[in-house]
Amino acid sequence: MTDDRGAALRTAVSAMGVVVGIEVTGARAGEVLARLPELWEHCRAAHDAVPETHVPVHFDGRGDTTGAADGDPPGARGPVRHRAEPVAAAELEDLLQLLTQRVTVAAIDALAGRHLMLHAACLADPGSGRAAVFVAPGGTGKTTLVRTLGPGRWYVTDETAVIRADGSIEPYPKPLSVRRAPGSLFKDETAPSAAGLQAPTGPVRAAALAVLRRDDAHVGGPAVTTLGTLDAVVELTHHASHLPSLDRPLQRVAALVESLGGVHLVTYRESADLAELVDGWLAVPR
Repeated sequence: MTDDRGAALRTAVSAMGVVVGIEVTGARAGEVLARLPELWEHCRAAHDAVPETHVPVHFDGRGDTTGAADGDPPGARGPVRHRAEPVAAAELEDLLQLLTQRVTVAAIDALAGRHLMLHAACLADPGSGRAAVFVAPGGTGKTTLVRTLGPGRWYVTDETAVIRADGSIEPYPKPLSVRRAPGSLFKDETAPSAAGLQAPTGPVRAAALAVLRRDDAHVGGPAVTTLGTLDAVVELTHHASHLPSLDRPLQRVAALVESLGGVHLVTYRESADLAELVDGWLAVPR
């Protein structure tokens, strides 16, 4: 972090392996920079890392809110979008939420054409690195799942699973965006360690892939259907970012599906109900 005689305060985070520079201006810029090391504790960039992309921020306590408040990252599924306008909000907590979203989009845009990116949460077994990927739209319970089932496991991401061609996953243990109240569009950014979550310390590889459908009216344990390759590819294309930018994108998705023995379509009510399923998916086959 530097202060170039009143110019922007600068820092950087590592998001999905992309170094994202954050440049903060405004009378209260220091308040933003003071919060980032804790929130982004598992995504810190090396002090000499050169940013691949940048996110401008302005905070003086009077700015209008910019960006989305909930749902999938804006622009995450479309072409690269260059956003010159700074992230701004009147309240610090609102700004931190929007900043997380913009960092995510900046990294997704930078990775277009490199890897398969699914809108998903992901947890892994610390002993084996075997990971379960939970695909679901924004605002449907991925962060709740991670907070519920993540302690004792590696927290890989609650937002975007970056899956390489060999099935390995690039971790993105970002701050958790925790809804302030049921039904609220606004969330508070929370450090993963505050929720008892540990970042990966070794390689992570996909072992299971599930599409989640949370249903408050569902009765009983999770209902699981395993989709074949064609149905799974159709389903996953709705949750992929920049898919057309990949070389042979549908073949890439199909290869992942077949390597995992299909995709599990899971209907459930509460995240805790998935514990036994997750234990099974992460167990090392005998």
